[in-house]
Amino acid sequence: MKSTEILDLMVKDHSLLMQYLKDVENNIGHDFGFLSNSFNTFQWNLEKHFFVEEKAIFTSYNPDEPDKKYDYFSDLMDQHTEILTLIGSLRKKLQKREPFDLNELKKLLVKHKTFEEKNVYPVLDQEIDDCTKRDIIDRIKEIRL
Repeated sequence: MKSTEILDLMVKDHSLLMQYLKDVENNIGHDFGFLSNSFNTFQWNLEKHFFVEEKAIFTSYNPDEPDKKYDYFSDLMDQHTEILTLIGSLRKKLQKREPFDLNELKKLLVKHKTFEEKNVYPVLDQEIDDCTKRDIIDRIKEIRL
């Protein structure tokens, strides 16, 4: 059985992102500086996470079998765009010091991470060769430091 290193790293990263989001949620209604800082930290780490997925992971999977198509990536990229658009709208509210709700964002993120953890990363860990996997893992670690 092949290792699950990519899945393990990305699950850990998903957990970290959810903690950053929880920090934002905990700061709503409190000091603006804390809320702004926690939002910035969350957004920065989410954008790095998406960068890792789009530039290091999604581009590395090329099935050898022509009939084996893995077209989840375009759907995931669309989800990234939807999530980042929502974050942009939340940021505008934050900058205007208007109240905002994180429920829609949390739903999108949970749906996104659940899909990746159940359907994307396990497949990648099983189907890509060890050399490609090592390259992906090195890139993940490089970006996430």
